[in-house]
Order: sequence, then C-alpha cells, then structure tokens
Amino acid sequence: MADQPATHWTNAYRGGIPWWHLANNNPICAAADGQHSQPVLVADPLPVDSQTTTWLDEMSRLFAVDGPYDPARLGSAVTAAEHLSRWLHTATGPFSALLTLPTASDVASLIGHLHRSTRLLARVHAQIGSYLLDQARQAHLAGLDDSERRSEVSDAVDDIHAWLQDAADWLAQSAQASGAAWSSARKVTAASHRDSSSTASGTDRQEGQQ
Repeated sequence: MADQPATHWTNAYRGGIPWWHLANNNPICAAADGQHSQPVLVADPLPVDSQTTTWLDEMSRLFAVDGPYDPARLGSAVTAAEHLSRWLHTATGPFSALLTLPTASDVASLIGHLHRSTRLLARVHAQIGSYLLDQARQAHLAGLDDSERRSEVSDAVDDIHAWLQDAADWLAQSAQASGAAWSSARKVTAASHRDSSSTASGTDRQEGQQ
C-alpha cells in the first residue's frame, strides 16, 4: 500500500487516509460506515548482517530526520548512496544473486525497496526542479543585472525544470510498475509459506502415525 495515489508521488508532502493499493492504484476498502479504514502496518525488513548493526545505528543517528541539513551532510548522503548502489549492482548480478536472494521472500523485500526508492527518486526530481524554478524567479540563482543574461539563465532553468519534471513522471510510472510487481511477489511469498506449512503439517502427521 501507499499513502498517496500514484498521481501524487511527485508531491512534496506525504499523504494519509485513504491508503492505496499498489497493484491497481485504487483506495483500500471502505468500512461499513463509508469511511476509509486505517490499514494495519506490518514491518517487512530484510535480515540484517550482525557485522553492520553498529554502522546502521550510527547511520540512523547521523541522518536523523530532525538532524542537520547542509551541503556537506547532503554530500555525505549522496556519497554513501552511490557506494551502496555499486554494491547492489554486483549483489544482484546473475551469480551473486544466488547468495543474496536465496528465497522468494528475499526477492519480494528487495522489490519493495526498489519501489520505495523509485518513488523517492520521482519526488526528488520533481522537487528539485520546482526549487530551481522558484529560486530563479526570485533572482537568487541569477544574481545578474544584465536583462539579456538574466533571460538566458531563466530560459535554461525552465529547460532544466521541464526535463526534471519529465524524469519525475517517468519515474512515477516506473514506481507504479514496480509496486504492482511487489504486490505479486508478496502473493508468491505467501503461497510459498502456505505450501511450506502444509508440507510440515503433513510430515508431522506421518511421524505421529508411525
């Protein structure tokens, strides 16, 4: 589920009730009184390597939502993200994936991460484009007295905004597709768990009869 319809995934603000199904972008079922019900959120984390626990705790502290916001901290976040992206590129390759994604549950969890990351990228593209446009209109970026030069900068910013908005729209569409894939992957995982439980129950019954 998502707290916004797909059309709002590039919005700067989070959503709320109603929540929306990822598979078809429809709101979740309404309660008997016609009001949309609050979903029950269930954590679905990937297993964590014990060797990285301390590092993860430190990351949570350094990049807390109520922490500092400045160019240097942004640079640190981007550098960390790029390093992890390189690792993920290798970890999901045809051979490494046999080790990092051994079960359907692991695959489903990773698809969920990809969906959330793609939604984040859609929002960041859209918001950075809007930020540039607003700053240019206030002449904070241009800082030019020459009207011809200012017009040149303004046109360039308009182009940047348009390209970033196109990218945001494409990313939102990609997030819709990955959201549908995630929904289906979770169904596969649930079916696998049912089969495993049935097999285990059958084995227990057979052992009890012997």
